[in-house]
Amino acid sequence: MSAIQGRKITLVGASGGLGSQIVHALQLYGIHTITAITRTESAAVFPSDVIVCRGAYSHNRFLVDTLKDQDVVILVLSFMALDSQILIINAAAQAGVPWVIPCEFAADNLHEKLNQEISMMSQKNKYREYIDQLGVSSWIGIINGPWFDWSFKKSYWGIDVKARKVNIFNGDTKINTTTLRKVGRSLAALLSLPESELQTFKNQFVYFSSFLVSQRDILNSVIRATGTEESDWVIETKDATKAAEDAKKAIERGDGMATVDLLFATLNREGFGGNYEQKVFLNKELELEQENFDIVVRKLVWESESRI
Repeated sequence: MSAIQGRKITLVGASGGLGSQIVHALQLYGIHTITAITRTESAAVFPSDVIVCRGAYSHNRFLVDTLKDQDVVILVLSFMALDSQILIINAAAQAGVPWVIPCEFAADNLHEKLNQEISMMSQKNKYREYIDQLGVSSWIGIINGPWFDWSFKKSYWGIDVKARKVNIFNGDTKINTTTLRKVGRSLAALLSLPESELQTFKNQFVYFSSFLVSQRDILNSVIRATGTEESDWVIETKDATKAAEDAKKAIERGDGMATVDLLFATLNREGFGGNYEQKVFLNKELELEQENFDIVVRKLVWESESRI
């Protein structure tokens, strides 16, 4: 990346697991002015060089005044708070913000079979469509697959390090996955491009990735990190298609957490959008470092074994 450009960038959700990584990555460039919008009652703490604006998302004048003269607004909100984007997107348009990064940060939103299987994938479409409808800001959608480290800590990869138990899908399907740190570094690099280069991504999705791995790849790395043998682990296999159908039934019964089960089961089915390696090209273009898979896993294993 030969040339870079500083921008005024505002984040909503800057104190969260992903938001804080984005802030840190932007800080490393030393050329951006970073603002965090947070609710009045929030006790979140931010780095000293981040401008903090506290107020209610429902207070339109507060949002418009905060977003005036900003170049980018990045929305990093929890799934339950996604509709708050409407208020912020509207204010961004009133303030004339050129770029909005909506809260995507998920699996491949353009994959037809994945969208057919998981209805929540299409729920985010309305926010991009609203940006288009207002006709002021441009958007960039971020695809990063499951967050690798976050999912590992939640045992969504099916590996319980402390219990030495594994629940693994058959088929050994490889999935693109990105660490929270890599998502932050990738987005910061993207938003540091000169305007002429950033314009090439206008109203498009970009694909970030740390690794293309299967559950078996992750397990093998965990075994290396723990110095164990496969015989030391209780390993159960299950059919991804059946697991997806079971998750759908659980969702119908009102089990909200089953949505995560459905996502991982679907991504572990060949041809359902988990592997988007052919769409990842920004690693080289943005001169992003290649993370060492075993080192990342080793750190996560250490944190898992140290947890009380």
